[in-house]
Amino acid sequence: MKPDLRPLTGRDTYRSCLLGKQPAEILDTTARERLVAELHALGWTDAEIAAHCRMTTYTTGRIRERLGLAPNFGA
Repeated sequence: MKPDLRPLTGRDTYRSCLLGKQPAEILDTTARERLVAELHALGWTDAEIAAHCRMTTYTTGRIRERLGLAPNFGA
């Protein structure tokens, strides 16, 4: 099976980042914030979000704080 080489649309790009297939840096600021908020709402920690989205924990924490979200603590 040949790989799909079509360019990603905005929705496809977001979904690809949500699934961890692409780094979050390919998203614009608003979409990156939405991604962090969505994963945070699922109970993910900053470290888990950072690893999944290929961001630093510093960047993830900054985005979370900018959104006014309290940190999640892993079990």
